Amino acid sequence: MPSVLVANLSAPEINRLGVELERRGTLAHFVRPYVNKKRTWERLIERAPALGRMYGRTLGRRTPPPGLPIEKITEAGVGQDVLAAIVSRLPIARRAWRQRVAHALIFAAERSVADLAGAKAADADIVVASYGTGEKAFEAVHRAGGRAVLSYPIAHNNFQLKFYREEAQFAPEFAAALPRLEELPREYSARLEAECQLADTILVGSTFVRDSFVAEGFDARRITVASYGVDTERFVPADQERREGPFRVLFVGQIGQRKGISYLLKGYELFRRADSELHIVGNYVRGHEVYRRYSHLYRHTPNVPQSELPGLIRSADVFVFPSLIEGMPLVVLEAMACGIPVITTRHGPVDIVRDGLDGYFVPIRDPEAIAARLEQLYLDPDLRRRMGHNAREQARRYTWDRFARSAADAVLAGEVAKGS
Repeated sequence: MPSVLVANLSAPEINRLGVELERRGTLAHFVRPYVNKKRTWERLIERAPALGRMYGRTLGRRTPPPGLPIEKITEAGVGQDVLAAIVSRLPIARRAWRQRVAHALIFAAERSVADLAGAKAADADIVVASYGTGEKAFEAVHRAGGRAVLSYPIAHNNFQLKFYREEAQFAPEFAAALPRLEELPREYSARLEAECQLADTILVGSTFVRDSFVAEGFDARRITVASYGVDTERFVPADQERREGPFRVLFVGQIGQRKGISYLLKGYELFRRADSELHIVGNYVRGHEVYRRYSHLYRHTPNVPQSELPGLIRSADVFVFPSLIEGMPLVVLEAMACGIPVITTRHGPVDIVRDGLDGYFVPIRDPEAIAARLEQLYLDPDLRRRMGHNAREQARRYTWDRFARSAADAVLAGEVAKGS
């Protein structure tokens, strides 16, 4: 059996893949930042009244998934990782400063993971790495005659850069809320590109992401689509139909232009009814002031704990996610698992949503299409119920076990076409 080294910054799908590789007897090492291993000092922190509650809501939640042996997990960049968590929650500093410092610390933690994975990779037959952690390990495993597998959860970096420039020209009044990839450290962008070139197989979550790589000149045979999963025991429909309150439109995610927020706001404004509500849940990105003139249209809630997310989704009548650039957005699948019809774009969840059955695809940058679909679902409760039922049944096909088996098959497969 081949031995596999896994390097992961924080991607949940890589954790699931690690469990499957361990089940198949191939996992040798799993390199990642801080993880709560229930060591003596961690148990003491958990028992401390105030500190324990804070720890339990943040770093303490980072326990290994069942089936991933603690003894095979090696931590790297722990100091930077912990500091990033602390800085991002400081109540005494401006948000922009906190985000800038936290991002710098996360980049440093990622470099530490990459360095340690590179040091261990020579003893592995295969290296699997989340993007940003794989360059040194890929070089080392190739020198030893092994294979490199890169997990890339979003559209190719250069594809994104071009798309955001196009979006800034299309809607310049909202450009301040777009990602600023050109501000990434040059070393980091070069590392991402090197990883893509070195990878024998690139694992992606959707055909949209695969197509972004093809558009950048990569051979489609190097790219494997493995759709991510959902916990259908946590994300379940409500026990009974909600009959009181307004027609609730829900969005969950980062509040920025990559997610198509301006088109959501304009679409809801066109549709808006006296007995409707738009609830936007998530943290604002830099430049979110561009949405200020729409603030009267929606109710805002910052990020909610994962434990509260299923109940929040079940409170909605329709979930709208008009994103411009995604990988495979887990929250769309989670909404479907809760029996909520979805309105979204093909730029991400194209493989999981069945247009007209589970909800609707709308073109990107099309508030009129969003308004029309909201109107249709608002006027037809029976349609909402049918679509919600269909969405639940479709989501049940996309388990994390299904993803893990598919991804592990790709990792352990033989040599594939190499080079772009």
